[in-house]
Amino acid sequence: MKLNLLFALLSFNVFSQNITNSLSGYYKNSNKNDLYSSFYFDGKGHTIINDLFQAEYFQKDDELYIFPDKSIFILKIDKEKLKGKSAWVKKSTFKKSVVPNFEEPVAFATNTVDAKLLYEFYKLNFKDGTDEISFSLFEDEEMYLKKTAELCNNGLTAACGAQFGILYMQSMGGLETLLGDTDQQQPIPENTELENIANKMISLGDMRGYSLLGSYFYAIGNTEKAMETYQEGMEKGDQSSAAIILETELQKMIDEEVETEL
Repeated sequence: MKLNLLFALLSFNVFSQNITNSLSGYYKNSNKNDLYSSFYFDGKGHTIINDLFQAEYFQKDDELYIFPDKSIFILKIDKEKLKGKSAWVKKSTFKKSVVPNFEEPVAFATNTVDAKLLYEFYKLNFKDGTDEISFSLFEDEEMYLKKTAELCNNGLTAACGAQFGILYMQSMGGLETLLGDTDQQQPIPENTELENIANKMISLGDMRGYSLLGSYFYAIGNTEKAMETYQEGMEKGDQSSAAIILETELQKMIDEEVETEL
């Protein structure tokens, strides 16, 4: 009862704030030498960085939070400009511009991004209002896992990915084992929970689930199924799957050249 009341109070506090993902349009960096040249927002929680990389975002009042993989960008919304506040975009200014004519079609991801849930996920990983990493995962792994599972069950696929990551790490024997010699790591037992989480992401329209599913098949020793999954993910637009396929093909070419020289 107390936990339910606490959750209700916390939820009211979050929902009473102006948290949305309605910002849309193309914003171009005024400094051509900066690492990040543009952001393209769809008004539904998806953005494309540098006309290439997919990310998610939410707005909290006049601040914008963008999730490029494991990091966070924080910018202030100032009329038709975005002014960088956090480390990776510090001193950068992005001005709203006309959407360019792309040589290759640019497509936004299609999974639903709930801004309020994404804000909860942000607070789970960073100190509120900053890009400073929170160590809640290492301080209480089970609590972190429980919260990511709740967010995942409510449809936030970014949290599903985090939940998968923790369970994957546990199945591999913990962080130390995972960071060890990968050549010495043994296949893990089949784990339907990992498989189900990755498939859930895919069913919710998040193609990032393919690279996670492929990693699961690889971890249990089914390399053929893993590569088939990565291939399917690449065809569906998953950038991580495409990177793995490219890396595999390059390594194959290198190995063939070495064998030829020998």
